[in-house]
Amino acid sequence: MQTPQPFIVTPIREPAPEMTVADVILGAIGLTGVMVLVALLLGGIVALLLVAWHRRRPPESDHLPSVSPFTPGADVPPTSRAR
Repeated sequence: MQTPQPFIVTPIREPAPEMTVADVILGAIGLTGVMVLVALLLGGIVALLLVAWHRRRPPESDHLPSVSPFTPGADVPPTSRAR
């Protein structure tokens, strides 16, 4: 008489839910929305820092002498111009 062979049972996994085109689009829009919000937040922070910097250290009124022919006193050398 033969010895009985064991039964090997392999469970069949349940199929994964399908992703539709709508699922992909919603995922992309969600990721894009997060990226836009992060960009807006960082842009606002940089803008506030630049405004604060500008208020603490305002730009000088004249860095270089004017080279425009329409500026009064443009024919006078910049060193002799009254300040």
